[in-house]
Amino acid sequence: MNTVKHSLVNPEISVITTVYNCKNFIDQSIESILSQTFRNFEFIIVDDGSIDGTTEIIKESAAKDNRIVPVYLQSNSGRVFSLNKAIELSKGKYIAIQDADDVSLSERLFKQYNFLEENSEYLLVGSNIFIIDETGKIISRPLRPENDNELKFSLLFKCTFANPSIMYRRNVLTENNILYEENFNHAEDFRLISLINNLGKVHNIKDILIEHRRHGENNSIVNYDKLNSGSTIIVRENFRQLGIDISDERALRIRKLLASKGIDRENICDDIRFLFMAVKEFQSRYRTVRNKEVIKTLKRMLKWLGKKNLIMKPNHLVLYNSILSYYLKETFVLKN
Repeated sequence: MNTVKHSLVNPEISVITTVYNCKNFIDQSIESILSQTFRNFEFIIVDDGSIDGTTEIIKESAAKDNRIVPVYLQSNSGRVFSLNKAIELSKGKYIAIQDADDVSLSERLFKQYNFLEENSEYLLVGSNIFIIDETGKIISRPLRPENDNELKFSLLFKCTFANPSIMYRRNVLTENNILYEENFNHAEDFRLISLINNLGKVHNIKDILIEHRRHGENNSIVNYDKLNSGSTIIVRENFRQLGIDISDERALRIRKLLASKGIDRENICDDIRFLFMAVKEFQSRYRTVRNKEVIKTLKRMLKWLGKKNLIMKPNHLVLYNSILSYYLKETFVLKN
């Protein structure tokens, strides 16, 4: 492993990028960080043994800007190893993740830094994003939950943060012995975010601060099965934090259900009954006057149960009416 010494004594932020063979996008990604309006950061780039010309691009950029701390691994060791190596070298008060094929808009670091500086009870912050294609054309603008309770509910089932948008307090990792875990390879971000979420408040800035590039080599596409398997285990652990046991099989079914990737008709009513129980348990612990994610989930549960071949069964109708009553109550709370 070859590294370049730090040039900044006390950077406020350590921006971390891990990269393997990304020559088509790495230059734009690096430039988006170097062009930030917030200037006091170090930029740790771990080149995980690239063989496609990525290394040469990093070297050229590092020669022009002394905030870049390049790390060149001799062989491909994987994203988890690279992330942890970057954290080991980091000196900033905050750590910001920047993926090698994404673009940070110019005020990203400034806005996230100010949020964490002004809200000491928050441990992690993300943002809304644009999804772009390989050419940079905007494909979509998914809206994500913003406040802590809505995020905590969503994180029971999925990684509701855009991973390349997150910034978190470095001391949360050091004081709680948290690192990215090989056991959750390809779902390591979801795992780390969940661990931080269990320790304090999290937030999504409503502004769009990231352009996330969607292409055929995305981790979520190439390693979908491993990512889904790891995420299912994380969901089980997240439910356990709520005091609820859930099997891997049910966790997988509910994840598919909430992602609109299929209904298991044989288990749908039991799964909805379980989900309803989880909603009520969550609300008893974290209730606030507004939780749009809970309302949204209850509404979807009513839609699933409202199918003719389900609602006509007496026990299913009882469940439907119970959820409807709870939904109306929560909706009333939301409006008031």
